[in-house]
Parts: sequence; C-alpha cells; structure tokens
Amino acid sequence: QVVGVLTQEYDEVLELEVDDHYFVSASVVSMEEAKNGDFYINPATGEKLAEIPPKPPFFEWLTNFHRSLFLKTIGRIFIGVTSFLLFLISLTGCILLIKRQNGIRHLFAKIKKEDFFQYYHIVLGRLSLLPILIITLTGVYLSLLRFSMLPEGEKQTTLFESELTTSPEQSPSDFKIFKETTLKDIRKLEFPFSTDVEEFFILLLHDRELRINQKTGVIVSEVKFPFVDFLSKWNYKLHTGTGSIGWSILLAIAAINILFFMYSGAMISYKRIKSRIKNRYTADETDIVILVGSENGKTQAFSRLLQEQLLKKGHKDYVGILNQNQNY
Repeated sequence: QVVGVLTQEYDEVLELEVDDHYFVSASVVSMEEAKNGDFYINPATGEKLAEIPPKPPFFEWLTNFHRSLFLKTIGRIFIGVTSFLLFLISLTGCILLIKRQNGIRHLFAKIKKEDFFQYYHIVLGRLSLLPILIITLTGVYLSLLRFSMLPEGEKQTTLFESELTTSPEQSPSDFKIFKETTLKDIRKLEFPFSTDVEEFFILLLHDRELRINQKTGVIVSEVKFPFVDFLSKWNYKLHTGTGSIGWSILLAIAAINILFFMYSGAMISYKRIKSRIKNRYTADETDIVILVGSENGKTQAFSRLLQEQLLKKGHKDYVGILNQNQNY
C-alpha cells in the first residue's frame, strides 16, 4: 500500500524507513520543493507530516557523557567496568535480601520499619531489582560489543534467482513480498536507482535482507543476519528504552532509585561505622563480656552505652559480636 501511494505521490522515491518508534519517513525527489527531501509521512496517503528534527544538542551531550564521560576509549572501558560492578552489587544485594527474608518465598513479605534508610533501601530494592539488573547486564553487553569482544557470527546468503528476468512484469504494489510484509516488520526499503533489471529493491527486515527484482517482484537473494545481531538490537532497546514509552519510564524510575540506593547505602554504612565496637581491654583481661546481635547498628549503640557505664563503675568489660561467640 505505502509503496503504491509513494510512487504515485512523488516523482522519484529513494528509500522508505521505519524507526525504532515506528515513525515512517521517506526520502523522495519531486518537482515541488515542498515535497522534496527527507521527512515523516502518512503511510496510508504518502502525505508529508513533518520534517525530521535533529537530535537536541543537550541530549547529544548527555549521550556522550553517559557512554564515555568524554574520555573516548578509556571512558568507555571505565563505564563498562562500572556497569559490571553495579551488576555485582545488585546481585549480591538480592542474595542478602533473600537471606534476610528467610528464603525467596518470603521475598515480598512485610518488613519491619526500624530505620528509614534501611527500610526504603530494601523496599525500593525489591521493586526495582529486575530493571537494574537488566540495565547493568545490557550495559556490559554493549560495552563488550563496542570493543568487538563478542563473536560476530556469520551472515547466511542464499541466491534464489541466478538469471534476471523482466517478465511477467508487475507493479511494485502488487509484489507478493510487499503484500505479505507490514511496516512494523521492516527497517528500511531502498528503491532502485534506475529501471535497469540489475537494480533491485533492497528490503531490510529485522532479521534479514532481501534483494527483489524490480520488474517481477521475485526475491533474488536473501541474507540472514546472525543471532548476535538480533541480540545486540534487543540489548540496545532494553538498555535505552527505545521504542517503548512504558519501559522508558520504568528505566527512569530505576535510575532514580540507583541514586537513592547510593545515598541510603552510604548512610547505612556510616551508621554502622559510627556504632562500631571499640574495646579498651581484650577478652582475657575483662570480668564482664557483652555479646551483641545487631542488624543496622542500633543495638551496638546500646551496648556501647552499657559498656561506658560499666567502665565508670570500675569494671573491665568487653563487647563482642554474637555471631563470633567463643569460650571466654
């Protein structure tokens, strides 16, 4: 349908493209200046809808900063390693959460709110764990792909028609392959530059490329892309949210949560360091031993107060961790 309306609407059509957001654009030549160039079209009518806007400089700047910190190759390596470390942090955090909740069955069980940072660190971690794991894994994959550290795979080429024929001649809009293919299935369609039978329609699908006889509509050759090509495209979409508004919003929320995890994790660590046990005497020198079991450091703070009071009373006391209990 769209091939038919484009050939009727414009003097010459160079190519048709469907982007990741399923907007349809065409590159055309026309005697009318307003109908000449590259622009978005209505695929049902061929009508020009809008010019293709350039990417805003601010987002270009953000993209470059996100990919390499403006440090080129060194920056890309650093970002790749950071993605891997974030993946390890997320994975180990998941394991600790399962252990804390006494098994994966109780992963979403009610959590007792004792400390603000620890409570929301766990609650938000449960909700955004999967998106964060996907962000980090796909980030590592794209970094490895950028440095050609993944197998490229081989393209499989199949020739269907060795001799090019001009009959029976058909209109492009009547080609069987065009009738069976919808716009959402294609990435690009390149039109022949001339009427010579050796010039083909080149149909780029998501998983293969077809060369089509412009006279008969017969598929001349097929090139199947390797699985790694398909995997790379999906990794890019999952990492960036391209083509899905819902997934993009979810990724944005997960990214904001990462900032909160950094802050809440730092505060949890600070509290534990602040409440760290400090003993004046060894266990063998004391007459009183205090054993402490604490999850977020609050109980250790109580033990420190008790220890100070006993020291003021003239006792030599020692505070130990309950998990490290021994014979004193």
